[in-house]
Amino acid sequence: MKKTIALILFILTLFVSTLSFAAGASVTQTVTVFPGGMVQIKFICTGDDGTGAIPNTAISTANMKTILGSHYLDQVRAYPTAGGTAPDAADVFILDANGEDYLGSADGGTTANKGANLIHATLPKSTGPYSYNMGSYWFFPVTNTLTLKVSNQATASANYTIELTFVK
Repeated sequence: MKKTIALILFILTLFVSTLSFAAGASVTQTVTVFPGGMVQIKFICTGDDGTGAIPNTAISTANMKTILGSHYLDQVRAYPTAGGTAPDAADVFILDANGEDYLGSADGGTTANKGANLIHATLPKSTGPYSYNMGSYWFFPVTNTLTLKVSNQATASANYTIELTFVK
């Protein structure tokens, strides 16, 4: 009897985990290195087909090698992906490995500051990095892995792109 219950629980666990990954959220990264050293990393996002959410996504190891220790975050730009489903107005956070938000939230990515409503349903929007503690725009040196976080985007299967531009 215990083996039967354990088997049923195991099968249910597999079924539930399969459902949680079947939602269709995806984030794809591309990198472009420009002459002069400017680097642009694009996150091409498709929200979950139920909640519209995407997973927090770290810049890949290969892309981090391009910017780590040699570049500063200069600009974050967000816009609806052409031909896709328009997103809700949503908040963007760029978090370092210590939880600091390079767009200025005071609480490590819960309440947006300069990233508030950076995603718009029809328009491209951009901002520079911002230090909450300094109360000013600030070019953060890239010294550890950065992670993209998006909050409050609830349109199912929404398509949007977020570009991070880094300079030397």
